[in-house]
Amino acid sequence: MNPFRFLKRNLRGRIVLLVGLWMVALATILLVSSQWGSQELSSRALSERQHLVQALADNLDYILKSNLILLQEVALGARFGFEKDPPKTVKTALREAFLQSIFTEGVFLVDRTGKMVWAEPRRPAGIDKDLSLLAPIRAALEAGRPEVSNLILDGVRRIYAVVPIRDWRGDLVGAVGGELDPGSLRFRSLLHPIRLGDTTYLDLVDGRGIVLASNKPERAFIDSDHGRFLAGLIREKRSVVGTCHTCHEQKGFPEREREVVAFAPLTNAPWALSIRQAEKEALAPAFAMERRFLFLGSLTIVVALLFAGGVARSVTKPLGVLTEAAKRIAKGDLDRPIPQFGEDEIGSLALSLDQMQMKLKTSLDTIAEGKRDLEKRVEERTQELKALYQELQRKEETRGELLRKVISVQEEERKRIARELHDETSQDLATLLLSVETSVSSASEPLKERLMRMKALANRTLDSIHRLIYDLRPSVLDDLGLPSAIRWVAESRLEPLGIDLTFEVVGTERRLKPEIETTLFRIGQEAISNIARHAEANSVRIVIEFGDRLLRLQVEDNGKGFEPEKVVGSADRAIGLLGMRERAALLDGAFTIYSEPGGGTRLTIEIPGDGYLI
Repeated sequence: MNPFRFLKRNLRGRIVLLVGLWMVALATILLVSSQWGSQELSSRALSERQHLVQALADNLDYILKSNLILLQEVALGARFGFEKDPPKTVKTALREAFLQSIFTEGVFLVDRTGKMVWAEPRRPAGIDKDLSLLAPIRAALEAGRPEVSNLILDGVRRIYAVVPIRDWRGDLVGAVGGELDPGSLRFRSLLHPIRLGDTTYLDLVDGRGIVLASNKPERAFIDSDHGRFLAGLIREKRSVVGTCHTCHEQKGFPEREREVVAFAPLTNAPWALSIRQAEKEALAPAFAMERRFLFLGSLTIVVALLFAGGVARSVTKPLGVLTEAAKRIAKGDLDRPIPQFGEDEIGSLALSLDQMQMKLKTSLDTIAEGKRDLEKRVEERTQELKALYQELQRKEETRGELLRKVISVQEEERKRIARELHDETSQDLATLLLSVETSVSSASEPLKERLMRMKALANRTLDSIHRLIYDLRPSVLDDLGLPSAIRWVAESRLEPLGIDLTFEVVGTERRLKPEIETTLFRIGQEAISNIARHAEANSVRIVIEFGDRLLRLQVEDNGKGFEPEKVVGSADRAIGLLGMRERAALLDGAFTIYSEPGGGTRLTIEIPGDGYLI
């Protein structure tokens, strides 16, 4: 049997052969394009560098914050006043701050005029040096807030960090500061070495675009490329990643080279980190893949055109005739016959179309009437369903928005109450304690005993207020993140009750978006409070798991348990479970609880992992 005659009489055979070849070519194109997606690789490379520079900046921020905390501790110790000769405790604190910090040139104490009072290590010849002319010290004394300086040239290169000192009344009485040599090995060691390629280098620049430190020693203390642009990004605290042209001099002639730049500002200082690498090295795989993709794509297009021409030549001509006939039928012309095209599939199709035309002509009126009636009913039902769906959707959106607003208002109110307790009530109690202490020395014995009881009561009240402030808005949540905050709540609530606490963090701990951290913290806080009030447990296990695609919080106790579907004996427990479930729903998360009488309780919250900051 002649195969070509078979293909001529069999339309399916021609279509299978030609379109099959086309599909093979199309599949090959899709496979090659998916494997050699240069754009995706380039975006991934830029994203990885952004994450890397942000991680390095966060680490450097943490180090600076730790050193500022050391200075703050000295400031707290000196707030009750100091003269020309500070108390021994202040001197000791200065000495410890110098030994523990990165301030290689010393730590010093100045009065409100900027005159040096004490320094570690001691500087006998310059003990009365007037530091008020230095910009960071002047700014800290005038504005009353901590300051970290840019590079200062005062005969030598120096960087200063200054923390103001306020007395118990809140008046500014001086400042404590640290002096750092940016050329010292201790400062340069803050830059972690990176190995991304031969052209990669890491710069630490200040707010004026001057390089403070670099893993290329020759770049230290020079004006960075695009200094004004970088200074603007530092002021705006904005991270960027992209490419730019950089001028490099070689044998006296400037050469413009395109580089990949990832830039991240620091939070605690007017500085920023940048990672720079030649674009031809950083994106070399993407460029190579792009060239291959262009070559293979061009070749595939030529082949596809050839295949498409063959399909059009063998199929479109008879199908065109049938298409015109179908259009006439669609317009209501049912009198003209359909041409015949032989014995293959198109001929069979033409014959069937002709028969359909005759049958359609006899039943068209009946079908049209039924169609109109059906369309009318379908349209009515469709409109009703659309209206019902829109109403349900609006109600659900309104409920979710109201719930988010309620939770947001609760958090803001907690913050406000915490601030008022801290700024007003705590300060008033501190003032009361100081007044009682002042009165004890001059009071009679009976009165002194009453004053001591009053002092003890005020101390307990102040401690209770501090605990209430931390319950309302613990600073550890903002400073250290969700695991540390939940651990603190669990230890403060459960361990005083004699409950054995086991706390685990699985996976790599990461920071979350603030609203997610707050919501999960409130869920964990409610679960821990329920255990303390109702569970009668002697062992609690808390697990926080940082997965690649989800974050899981699990709280389990061995208490008396209960039946979750029959929580009627305790209104606050029922409301608490409902609140935890609603908060989890706001994060598109899953809330599950397992408990039975005498079998303990296990509560699990799982949310998607797209809330990670880093």
